[in-house]
Amino acid sequence: MGSMDEIQAVFQVKDRETLKVLADPLRAQIVETLLSAPQTVKQVADKLGLTPGNLYYHFNLLEKHGLILVAETRMVANMLERVYRAAAKDISLDPNLFALGTVEGKESFFSIIRHTIDTTREDLLRSLNARFFQLDQGAAQKPRQVILTRCLAHIPEKRAVEFQRRLKEIIHDFEAAEVAQDAPGAKTFAMTVVMYPSFYFNDEIAGDIAVEQSEGDEDDN
Repeated sequence: MGSMDEIQAVFQVKDRETLKVLADPLRAQIVETLLSAPQTVKQVADKLGLTPGNLYYHFNLLEKHGLILVAETRMVANMLERVYRAAAKDISLDPNLFALGTVEGKESFFSIIRHTIDTTREDLLRSLNARFFQLDQGAAQKPRQVILTRCLAHIPEKRAVEFQRRLKEIIHDFEAAEVAQDAPGAKTFAMTVVMYPSFYFNDEIAGDIAVEQSEGDEDDN
């Protein structure tokens, strides 16, 4: 059985069936939860505020497509219990899945956008509900900020490129700041970033869009 230190750095999604499995917000949260440490279905269910019965189907799909692995098996009360871990520390997407000249490529493009937005929504709502529950149980208050905003600005293309460069630097710094799970004062934080040219159907035909995302970078021609 491999330890978390031995898991591969990157798992590349190369087919649309695996992409479809990953695009489900609940399954994405399962994978993210297993990144911290190997866990059983019950342990993951407890963290997500769900019952184990709601997760077995999703665990089976994730294991079938190689996104999670069995790290350990053990007997508990005469029953075989599996401990799972994430297959890799990061996930990348094969650019060939996003050929915008095909119907399948466009659907993959839309699927990963829905996945990112839906996973962010579900994770944020679960986090808020979990924290409210902790406070109701007597946990000490500790003010923390949640930054949530949407804005539109009509700006020169050169300024847009500059903003995107600065955002990439922030993302890089955020990921580079990661410390061990048991580091004093450490807490898991999540960040979703999206900046894009906003088109309307009566706009003049413009250039193509290049998409960058946390699961991998794709340039669309």
